[in-house]
Amino acid sequence: MLINKSSRFCGGIALLITLLIAQFSVAMRVHAETLSDPMRPPGKSERLLNPAESKVDTSINVTAVFKKNQTFYAVINNNWLERGQKVGAWRVTEITNSGVFLKNENEPEAMPLRFLVNEKSDFKKQTNNE
Repeated sequence: MLINKSSRFCGGIALLITLLIAQFSVAMRVHAETLSDPMRPPGKSERLLNPAESKVDTSINVTAVFKKNQTFYAVINNNWLERGQKVGAWRVTEITNSGVFLKNENEPEAMPLRFLVNEKSDFKKQTNNE
């Protein structure tokens, strides 16, 4: 009878220790996930970003520039655009023989950026002075 009580007592202690270890490991994992990386620069943390925001493709790819009847056209992200039109948050402010100037409408005080024609594109640069 004494042996039976002591074995139940030891089994209970072993179960208690196992539960405490499991709880401790879960708590440590949760704590580790909430810590920020000390080597990462200050700013928005990855876990604070909206997942839909982070998957939006904001790249600009200028594949060609064309001139027809004194009007320049640019192929940007497979869309034909002319001066004043938009691609994403960018508005085309000027098109030249070698590239396109785009202004980010989310940053009105910023200067327009110049994007050069991607030399690796399948399009050929053409000038038509009709």
